[in-house]
Amino acid sequence: MKPEQIKAMEELGAKGARWGELWDVYLRAAFFMHGHVCGGMPLGFRAGVVALKALKSERELNMGKVVFVETGTGHAAGCFADGVQMATGCTFGKGLIERTGYGKWALVLVEKDTRRAVRVSVRPEVMEAAFKSPFLEMRRKGTPPTEVPLEIGVGLVENLFQKSDEQLFVVSEVFEYPLPEKPKPTFEIVKCQQCGEMVAANKVRFKEGQLLCIPCSGYGG
Repeated sequence: MKPEQIKAMEELGAKGARWGELWDVYLRAAFFMHGHVCGGMPLGFRAGVVALKALKSERELNMGKVVFVETGTGHAAGCFADGVQMATGCTFGKGLIERTGYGKWALVLVEKDTRRAVRVSVRPEVMEAAFKSPFLEMRRKGTPPTEVPLEIGVGLVENLFQKSDEQLFVVSEVFEYPLPEKPKPTFEIVKCQQCGEMVAANKVRFKEGQLLCIPCSGYGG
């Protein structure tokens, strides 16, 4: 990463302080995790902050919430999802983020115990402007995001941060989400009798008298 990119991420990340204690830390981490300066990730980050505010909740440190992100794969500005998980704390590793694949820039944040939920979507005019931006024009021509002139990405982010939540997002009323119960996670592990690697006990398959991992068993997940 070039020094000027590091400097830009540090300076943009510091702007997160406007949302309260530690938000500059989280936003800075989001930029460095994401790897480049663009409009999509910060837009998702702000959407996540807005969703938490609507639920009168805090960033998830444990396993108490889940977020459904409506972006998909194979389309521009999917970076939105990285911002959502960093802001909400509903991360991939904790199993708290799911992608619906609708190809829309929106999220539904749900509190597991109460089933209270809120949907936050990006206003159509915001996305229309984003897709006409010089950043996405260059991406459309095949330029990697890190090779788009830095000032273009920085300008996008600064423009986003100058707008109010109301200018950027449509926020639903809080509603009850039909969240299905899921089995509790296992804390047990088993050694695959073929490859010898350790496997979470709830992912072991039994075949021909052996306890096997999914790849060795030949069964699906």
